[in-house]
Formats: sequence, structure tokens, C-alpha cells
Amino acid sequence: MFDGLKKKLSEAVKIFAKKEEKEIKEETKEERREERREEAKEKAERAEAKAEEEKTALPPSQPPRPAPQTKPEEEAHPVPKPQPIESKNEVKEERRGGEKDNKELLKLSLKTKIKGVFTSNITLGDKEIDDFLDNLKLSLLQSDVSFEAAEAFLEDLRGNLKSTKLDSRNIQRNLVDAVRKSLFDILARSRAGIDVNLFVKEKIAVGNTPVKILFLGPNGTGKTTTIAKIAHALKKEGISSVMSASDTFRAAAIEQTEHHATKVGVPVIKSKYGADPASIAFDAIAYAKAHGIQAVLIDSAGRQETNKNLIKEMEKMVRVAQPDITIFVGESTTGNQLSEQVREFAKFMRIDGIILTKLDVDAKGGNAISIAYTTGIPLLYLGTGESYDALVRYTPDFIVDSILPNN
Repeated sequence: MFDGLKKKLSEAVKIFAKKEEKEIKEETKEERREERREEAKEKAERAEAKAEEEKTALPPSQPPRPAPQTKPEEEAHPVPKPQPIESKNEVKEERRGGEKDNKELLKLSLKTKIKGVFTSNITLGDKEIDDFLDNLKLSLLQSDVSFEAAEAFLEDLRGNLKSTKLDSRNIQRNLVDAVRKSLFDILARSRAGIDVNLFVKEKIAVGNTPVKILFLGPNGTGKTTTIAKIAHALKKEGISSVMSASDTFRAAAIEQTEHHATKVGVPVIKSKYGADPASIAFDAIAYAKAHGIQAVLIDSAGRQETNKNLIKEMEKMVRVAQPDITIFVGESTTGNQLSEQVREFAKFMRIDGIILTKLDVDAKGGNAISIAYTTGIPLLYLGTGESYDALVRYTPDFIVDSILPNN
């Protein structure tokens, strides 16, 4: 599940993090070399200054001579004493002291810079961010994430990376966290979907039964199996249901519906192939009312969305059954074509939610990210296997944790 997208995103993050860590190590080595050069230069200058000092040293001073006797008239008008003149050695020493201070400051700044590489945070530049996002974009598109969803995700991630300081010792973990946040932000933008069990319970509480749920979508998506999964989930909540075998077009569709109804333990209303699907749905609703059954799950034919006869058939079923919820069942392995299918159906009827099936055999996994974003219709459930319990309530957390586990 999500294996392709998980692998590609993880690889993109890992490669970029390794590249950044390598550059930091190279910069650190260069800074250390520079520090050693500065220390060697400073040492050489001190040695040179010491040698020059020894050359220009004055001879030992002579014992002081007795002061001459001054005459009274000279004492009355004393001559000002000359001010001491700084020797060249003193000037050089002062200059060397200033240079020493500068060297110490330079040395300190280098040490601080090196220390910062290991203990402080770094901010990625625009070029680094662009390189990272370009690699991610390719990974997303190759994993069936739609172009619109990929662009929105990358724009959100760009803002996160610009405002985030990465720990130089843990760049990969920080990048994963940033990608997780943006992925969650994109998924959370889609409106919340219906919890079918809760919706049915609320209708029952106010006496509005039977609750009618219409399922539509192309053939081969696992629509009938998904209906059985919903019936199973309702039964576990103590809610009774009946299945309407309204797909009278596909060969063996009625037998398949009967098979699943028997396995789950719910009744099924059927007719012969070629019969009017809307009339079978009508009979199923009447049966539910007569037997106190709380929910009617209506199957439908699954020809292509461009088939005009199918669209007319669906419109008639909506008029007759007046469903409380209409759910589109799509296959995750369809790729970006799924979004087009949903949009086409939505032109002619209200779609309240999407169930994405066969996620367990989807080698890419990007459809789960793009479907709700591109269609504006919320994801409700994810089919993750053949068993009747293999229907997972969709949440952004489930998708994010499946693609980028929060270790």
C-alpha cells in the first residue's frame, strides 16, 4: 500500500539530505584548514616580532650621574622638562597588540562558525529548495499524483522549508517532518466526508428509514464487493440492510451480488438481465419498508462514463430511488483517469463521496492524494483487501502515516 510513492519520496529526501550533509562536511574541513593557516601565520608573526625585538634591544643602562648644583637664579626660572618620546619598540609592541586582538577575534569567529555547523540550525537557500522540489515533483507525478495536487503540495512545502531551520545534525529527519506537514496540509484542505455508519444511525434516530445509498462507477473497480463491505460494517453496528442487484448489464453481476449477500448475511432483491435497474431499486426500497429494514444498498451498471445510455440510466435511478447518499467507487490503480471519471459523473448527478478500492495492490499510491484535491469530492473509505473488514475510514493521518511513517 503506497509502496511506490513511499519509496520515491523517501529516496528523494535521503538523496538531498546526504548531499547537504556532504557539503556541510566539506565546508567544515575548509574552515578548519583556514583556522590552522591563521594559527600558523600568527605563530610566525610572533616569532618574527621576537627576533626583531632582540636585534634592536638597547645596551644596559649606566649608573646615574649626580645631579649638577643649580644656582639660585636658575631655580627661580625652571626650564620645563622634555616629554618622554616613545621608542620604536614601544610603537611596534602596541601595533602588535592590536594585530593580536584582531587575530584573536578572527580565530574566535572561525571557531564559532565551525561549532555552528554541528550544534546550530541551517536555512536552505532558494536554489537548494528548488533542486529538492524538482526531484520531489518528478517522484509525485510518476506515482499518479495529479499535476494540480503536486503543484499545490510543492508550493506549500516551499513555504515550510523557507521558514524552517534544519538541525545540521539531523537534516533528513527535519526534511521528512516538513514533507509530512505539507502533505497533511494538502489532504486536510478537502472537505470532510460522510461517515456512512454515523449518517445511517442519525437517519434512523429521526425515523427517516430506509436510508438509501446508491453506488456507481466503472466496471471492475470492486463496486459490488465494496457494497458488501458496507453491509458488513452496518451489520456490525446492528443496522439491517438489503442489497439491490441493479446491475443488469454486466454478465454474472447478479450472481456476484447474490454471492456477497449470502456471505454477509443480508437479503438481495434481483431480477433478470436486461431488466430496468431503476425498477429493481424501487422494489428493494419497497421490500425494506415492508420488512423494517433500515438501509438499502443499490448497485448499478458500470459502463464508461462517456456512455450516454449509462448516464441516462443513472439519472433515472436517481429520480426513482432518490438516494440519501450517492457514492462513487473507483479503483486506485486507474491513475489520473479516475479524476476524469468522477468529474464526468458529477456533471449529471450529485456525488457525496468516493471510495477508493484496491489500494493493497496499487504499486504507486498517488491517487489517494490527488483524487479529493482535484475533484473537490471527499474520500470516504479506502479498500485495502478482499476481506469484508478491509475497508478503512479515510483520514489525512492514515495517508500521511502510510507514506511517511512518523518514527
